[in-house]
This record gives sequence, C-alpha cells and structure tokens, in this order.
Amino acid sequence: MRPNARPRSGTYALAAAGSFLTAMIVLFPRDSFEASVHGLRLWFDVVLPALLPFFVMAEIMMGLGVVHFVGVLLEPYMRPLFRIPGAGAFAVAIGLAAGYPLGAKVTGDLRRKGLCTGPEGERLLSLANTADPLFMAGAVAVGMFAVPELGGALALSHYASVLTVGFIMRFHASRGPVTPDDHSQGSTLTRALTALTDARRQDGRSIGQLFADAARQSMYNLLFVGGSIIMFSVFIRVLAVAGIVPIAGGLLAAVLEPLNVHPSVVDALLRGVVEITNGAKAASEAGGAPGGQPRGPPGPRCAPPGPGRAPDAVRRVVAERQ
Repeated sequence: MRPNARPRSGTYALAAAGSFLTAMIVLFPRDSFEASVHGLRLWFDVVLPALLPFFVMAEIMMGLGVVHFVGVLLEPYMRPLFRIPGAGAFAVAIGLAAGYPLGAKVTGDLRRKGLCTGPEGERLLSLANTADPLFMAGAVAVGMFAVPELGGALALSHYASVLTVGFIMRFHASRGPVTPDDHSQGSTLTRALTALTDARRQDGRSIGQLFADAARQSMYNLLFVGGSIIMFSVFIRVLAVAGIVPIAGGLLAAVLEPLNVHPSVVDALLRGVVEITNGAKAASEAGGAPGGQPRGPPGPRCAPPGPGRAPDAVRRVVAERQ
C-alpha cells in the first residue's frame, strides 16, 4: 500500500483542485466571463498579431534547412559555452527577437527532429525562453511604467540573468547524452551549406505546401497559447474574488516585510507568477495603489502611457541618475 500512497494522494489533490476551480467559476459567473473576455482580447489584440509571423517563419526556416545551416556555423561556440548543439543558436536568436513562447516552441521542434537530446533541450530552454526587447522597452517601460529610461535597465538585467542561468545549466546532466559532432571534411561554411541542402532534400515539400503547413501548425499552437491565457486569467480572477489571492498575498507580505517590500508589490509578484504581463501591469500601478486593495483586471500589454503611473521610487531613481 505504501508505494501507491504518493500517486493516490497526488490524484486526490488534483481532483480536489479541479473541483474547487470549477465550483469557483460556477459561483462567480460574471467575474469568470469578464476575465475570460479580458484574456481573449489580450490574445487577439496583442499576442496573435505579434507572434503569428514569427511562428510561421520559424516553421518555414526549419523546412528550408536554415536551422541546420546555422547549427553547423555556430557549433564551435555554443557547445563549449553552454553544452548545447549549434542548432540551438537558432532557438536562442528567435527567442531573443520574438520572446516567449516562441523560443520554447522552437526548442521543442529541435528536440522532436532529433537536433538535440533531452538534457540539451533542457539547457537550451533556459536560454531561449526570454522576453523580447519590444515588450520590455515598449510595453513595460513606456506603456505601463511611463518611464522610457527603464527599458535599458530591464533589458540588461533580464538578458544578464538569462546568460547566467544558461551558463549554470551547462553543468546540468553532465553525463547525459549529447548530439554527435560533425566530423566531416571541409570548411565550416562548406559543411553548413551541405547541411542546408541535405535538410531541404529530406524535407521534400514544395514551398507552397511548406507555407500551408507552417500557417496551419502556427495557428494550432497559438490557439493553445490563447486558451492558456484565457484560462489563467479566469483562474486568478476567481481566486481573487474567493479571497485566496489576498490571503496568499498577506502571508507573502509578512515574509517580505523585513525587506521593506510594499504590499502592492507583493500583489504584483503573485499576479506575475501566474501570468507575467498581468504582473508587470500590476507592478506599474504599485506606487499609486494601496496594498491589499482589489483592482480590476489589468489592461492590454500595450496600454497607453499616462502621468503618475510609475511608482514614485522608480521615478526617484531615474531622476537621481539624470
């Protein structure tokens, strides 16, 4: 009986959590509907138009063999530094340019195509799943905080953290399987071009079929992203209405009180754990919103800037640097 105790307890806990969330949605239908509409608008107005072109082009680049070409070129740099194959550089580059979740999606594609092993994919994920510069500088610094000077600081701290985590992850699964090195003869450029042509020949689809498959698969993936955004918007809203979020915020505020953390920042932290855009929006309002006061659902990612929306502490730091 003892070996089955842990799986059964986990099953009971998941069933209880699912039943509780379902009951909260039934008990608070108006709040659930408003949060669902907010999540739908966030996905349709911001996420879908921003990510669809990158999703489609990433699929096309893989079908054309560009990923294999980049992998051979950057193999001498990526493996010694981060212990990931050169093809991972494509996932890192597109993750930096387009932001989450595209880096994670490309990492999964590389794993399914056998261009990286399981442990290498885990290391790659720590580098490729990042926020994009437009989101940090435009949406957060300008649109939410109304302090353009924050963009550089946010990007520097974010990417420095990503590189640090990526380097630390090189020690993860040190004895795990690795993809074989390319020991073929010729210059790096010649081998990269050969890898491109071989990959294109193996794919075999016409450019029209490749585009159709890329658009279809991208829409399927983005529908999953949209469903996740909508459901997590509903979850956090009903948990807030039910009093769970304020209780958790009070406990976390008590833990962080010795660090002089404002309670409204704790609320932003809790929202950010569930969904980062909602957390950033709540953090931008932390200076003007008393801790613990409920607020409505956050606005879209690209909300227009307005006076007095940045926390006073942030403005003081910027003024001192100027």
